[in-house]
Amino acid sequence: MTARLLPGTDVRVRRGRRGDLEALGRVLGVPASGRMVRAYRRIVADLGNDVYVAEDARGELVGVVSVVYRRSLVQGGLAAVLDGVRTRPDATGVLDGLVAFAEERARRRGCRRLTACLAPDDGAVRATLVARGYRVGEAFGTDLGGAA
Repeated sequence: MTARLLPGTDVRVRRGRRGDLEALGRVLGVPASGRMVRAYRRIVADLGNDVYVAEDARGELVGVVSVVYRRSLVQGGLAAVLDGVRTRPDATGVLDGLVAFAEERARRRGCRRLTACLAPDDGAVRATLVARGYRVGEAFGTDLGGAA
């Protein structure tokens, strides 16, 4: 898929590449080294994942969206999980555009459902999802620790 502009912005979205890791680390607020480098390389090479980055008119990375695809027996087909969506604080209007982009990608891949995984401090993402009509449900999770 070629890069495309998010509606109402000068931001273009394109598939993430290995060379994006340093800038991506700044957007995510984590150092782009060690374990993150290995994980990112595997994720961008895996066809079960979509990682897209948002670049402003100067070519600077201002956001990222990650979608993971899986087959679901219970949901009756392919399902998608919004693994994460982050933007720089100064990237006005980009968050909603990235969520809409993720929805479109999941739809085009034949997914029947898009579920979002949020951290407790993801207030802006939570507000964006609610504004887009997402319903809050119950999900349980635990940290398994030590998994590499």
